[in-house]
Amino acid sequence: MVAGAPGVVLAAVVDPDPEARRYVEAVPGYGVLEEALEAVECDAVLVATPPPTHHAVAKAALEAGKHVLCEKPLATSLQDAFDLLEVAERAQRVLMVSQNYRYNAPFRAVQRLVLGGELGELASIRISCRRDTRKLFAPEDFRYSMRHPYVLDMSIHHFDLIRAASGRDVRGVYARSWRVPDSPFVHHPAVAALLDLDGGVTVIYEGDWATHEPETSWNGDWEIVGEAGRLLWSGSLEDRGTGEVVSNRWGREPLPVEQQDLEFVEREATLQALRASIESGEPPETAVADNVRSLAAMLGCVESIESGEGVDVAALLAARGAKL
Repeated sequence: MVAGAPGVVLAAVVDPDPEARRYVEAVPGYGVLEEALEAVECDAVLVATPPPTHHAVAKAALEAGKHVLCEKPLATSLQDAFDLLEVAERAQRVLMVSQNYRYNAPFRAVQRLVLGGELGELASIRISCRRDTRKLFAPEDFRYSMRHPYVLDMSIHHFDLIRAASGRDVRGVYARSWRVPDSPFVHHPAVAALLDLDGGVTVIYEGDWATHEPETSWNGDWEIVGEAGRLLWSGSLEDRGTGEVVSNRWGREPLPVEQQDLEFVEREATLQALRASIESGEPPETAVADNVRSLAAMLGCVESIESGEGVDVAALLAARGAKL
């Protein structure tokens, strides 16, 4: 993807596994990031490592004067996330998170209609995402041994989409997770959560990575309800960028929503967003200053699961000096 992207040149790869480095032999390969940063001339670093390593890798790149595009989640704690925000500000470098689910035509259609007032005042959002990852992840995949694998590696996408589609932040969350008896996960791969958004909008959210039910797309099945009607969004199992969005205004026949073609989608789009931000000096859509709000919702979900109580997400952010 990087090598073929317009305006982008792949300078080097870093991976501690020599076998993995052999997959990209056209450019220099390094086993340690610091060695690569010292030897290679580059503008930016793409962080695509397991989540617990994101903070250390991104911080090293920023302190070396590089812009950073980091896989989600940015960090596994708000303390680490705000530390990266401060480092990026001091270094005057772009730090953005690859929230690639924003960058596809069906979601942009949903976002356009909701923010444009098509539904009137929002009332509720319902999302269900079900995938059987037994047939998708390799047996040695790191997610099988993660704590809160679904929440930390998947729900961050949906919580970010909720914020982007509604234009509202998550104020509070109450969540539960559970084991699926025949799943390969060491920890809970299924979750249900109730989220409170600004303005009293309720979100009912469920996700399962070891489902025996019919699967949804990675985007999930969505119902967004407002005073004037509702939107329904469901997608393809194979391609997040395809799927039908239906507008159902009360008292009228449901109608498919026109979707606009995008020049770049998914991870290609996040890479181009980074390039555009570096060249223009304008912050990207998923800059860390915005993304910490999606991260706080995800971490609030984890805290609620572990404590058995509701969590005030706004208070988590306020404690770090963020204003909601």
